[in-house]
Amino acid sequence: MNEKITVVAVVLLALWSGFLTYQVVDTSNAELPEGIRDGKSAVVAFVHGDSIQANYQFIADREKSMFIAVQQAQMSMERKGRPLQEEAQELINYANGPSAAQDEVLMAQNRLVEIENALTQMQNQQQSELIQMEAVIQEEIAVNLTAEVAVFAEESGLDVVLNWGRSGEGVLFGGQAFDVTSALIQFMNDRYVPTLDSEATEKDTTP
Repeated sequence: MNEKITVVAVVLLALWSGFLTYQVVDTSNAELPEGIRDGKSAVVAFVHGDSIQANYQFIADREKSMFIAVQQAQMSMERKGRPLQEEAQELINYANGPSAAQDEVLMAQNRLVEIENALTQMQNQQQSELIQMEAVIQEEIAVNLTAEVAVFAEESGLDVVLNWGRSGEGVLFGGQAFDVTSALIQFMNDRYVPTLDSEATEKDTTP
């Protein structure tokens, strides 16, 4: 019985290997964009992203807005926290004084913990709001910069605009005729060979 099972397993494995081999050999070439297939030469230019970051007025204005928001948040925190800080100082002075009983010292300590927690919560909330605001501003800058570079590239006859600098982007603009993303995905998917484990996992998760 075990020999029959082994023979069946070997046959199935051979059929599976043959199927995978056929899949790899039969991989079709992904269709490239028309511009590349026609042998069109791309007009490529680059910009210093750091200089744009430092000198583009839109970015400067948005960063100024963020700076003002941080200052206002600090002043708001100081204004809201001042009564609690004053109360905390009074409790410390009283607890360290000669007339404070032991139970009063314990009550003062408990209240100091409550005040510290309240101040920490206020600070965390303001930090969270500032982080959200910064994310919104960064998104505005990214959307604006992408749109402006695209208009500039089209008006200047550029197909690809690269970034040279420390700001991180590789391509600031790329014409559709040179976008091989879809072709690359098709190419990689055609060459991808699922493992037996991944096939089993897919069957297990199928409702």
